[in-house]
Amino acid sequence: MKKKQREPPEEEVEKIIAFCRTIKERGLDPFSIDVQEKLKVLRELLPKLKNVEQLVKDAEALKELADVIGLQEEWVRLRTSRMFIDPSLVEAKLKRMDSRKLADLFLRCWRPLACLDQLTAKRLREAYEYWKVIPPLEERLRILLPEQREAAALQEELVRAHLMGEAFERELRKLKEELESRGKCDYWEFIKGGSFEETLDRAYSVSFLVSRGEATLSIDPLEEKIFIEPLKAGRGEPRSIAISISYEDWVRHLEQ
Repeated sequence: MKKKQREPPEEEVEKIIAFCRTIKERGLDPFSIDVQEKLKVLRELLPKLKNVEQLVKDAEALKELADVIGLQEEWVRLRTSRMFIDPSLVEAKLKRMDSRKLADLFLRCWRPLACLDQLTAKRLREAYEYWKVIPPLEERLRILLPEQREAAALQEELVRAHLMGEAFERELRKLKEELESRGKCDYWEFIKGGSFEETLDRAYSVSFLVSRGEATLSIDPLEEKIFIEPLKAGRGEPRSIAISISYEDWVRHLEQ
């Protein structure tokens, strides 16, 4: 039986270099390579290296092996430190934990960005009170007739809810006449009422005028102001625009 022919010395050195670099670049287990065995191979190959280029490659292989030894040292230091926790141990503990205790730990560690950056404690309480008193969706749907649930009956449903009834239309006409008498003006000055609820009502009605093309909104980016002005019937195009109105905004404009 023929003995297996050994690869050229330079190719074996290249393989050692490539193996070490793969471990470093991909974050593989540094102990997956037998450093002592690779050093033995380099020692055997050294007499067979014939030129400067091959000797440089041999030195490069030694450097790569030294880097792997450094990674092995770091790996051992990390796992012997007090800060290291074996992932498999964490997984086993989580599986054995009671669901209630796990939920309690999650809530104590949870730091929702929306809560910290966007919502105030007051707003969270208001939201909680709202959802606490609102009837379940099933109960709200039960009071509707089957034909009211169809999209074709949307207008009739709005009329029954007094959103598109005669009284609402009268309020819209009154608001439009007020806007026509004032002409182009600051949006907040126009919708601002004596209370936050009144301000919301006026803003809601204004949204109907804008969506029907009877009024239009414009924004001055330099002054960061929104203006509203009336349009003649049929002159404007129906449009949709979203404007955020909060209690804090109302107080700020009320003080101006």
